[in-house]
Amino acid sequence: MKFLLILLFFTAFSWAQAQECDCGAFVNGRNGELEVYPFDPIQVQSCEDVESCSSTCDEEWATITNNGDLDTVLENGETLGQALCDTLASEGQEDVPPHEVFLYYRICDGPWQFDEEQSTAQVCCTAGTYHSCDVPP
Repeated sequence: MKFLLILLFFTAFSWAQAQECDCGAFVNGRNGELEVYPFDPIQVQSCEDVESCSSTCDEEWATITNNGDLDTVLENGETLGQALCDTLASEGQEDVPPHEVFLYYRICDGPWQFDEEQSTAQVCCTAGTYHSCDVPP
């Protein structure tokens, strides 16, 4: 009986945890698309609440990135572009030629979906440092 209760508890807990919407900024890397800036998860009412997930991700993108501006200064004081280059460098990609940054979302750990949002400029990194693609370091 205890086993059944424990199993039900963990099943309910896992199901409740999966009721999330995830948003993230991605670039096309050497090995496919790479999430370079994850947003905080958003709780949703159900796994069918795709429209709410997508629109909330759009709002987060607009707020956090100033509609995709890579020069936006984040709460930690660095620019969004530098945060992207830091992530890419941690993945072994310190020198990154011009890449668009795209917003994706997923609901309940499902597949990532393109959210029709992208950066206003391309990200460029040299030796892990962000710079304007128009003005190399």
